Amino acid sequence: MILKRLLPLFLAAVALPLSAATVSFLVIETGLEEHAGANSYSTLWESSLLDVFFKEGHIVSNSPVLRLAQKPEKEFPDEARGDLSEATEGGVDYFILAMVDYPASERGRNQKPDTISLRLYKTRPYQFLYEERYAGRNNNRNLSDETVLVEQTVRRLIPHLKG
Repeated sequence: MILKRLLPLFLAAVALPLSAATVSFLVIETGLEEHAGANSYSTLWESSLLDVFFKEGHIVSNSPVLRLAQKPEKEFPDEARGDLSEATEGGVDYFILAMVDYPASERGRNQKPDTISLRLYKTRPYQFLYEERYAGRNNNRNLSDETVLVEQTVRRLIPHLKG
């Protein structure tokens, strides 16, 4: 009797394709003082990445925020290779590198970044898939309004996950 009730649920579950991917994130800050505290905008980007992908049903993880003195010249900085390797060895499907670039001329805890680039990579085989850019500094929005726009920007990455 119970088997007859559970069988349709089991068949439906088996028939539906699983679309959850494992995604790991690394936020890299550039242009901030080495020993300065956490920046609220970097935290916003990190939280938005985790929240949006989790709400879309993906399995998410992240590496600690990495702070570099200057913007790397390479598309994928050498300093981030260890995080990518760790994610790949852990079975992660996708790796997102968020480059949050602050103007070096200004200093402060709530300093706004100039630009943010979100780079999406497939881990196996390693492949660059997509980049989304966001102009951060050229606005007068408060942090609450900024959160909505940041989440919209992050959501634009989701269609580029290849099943």
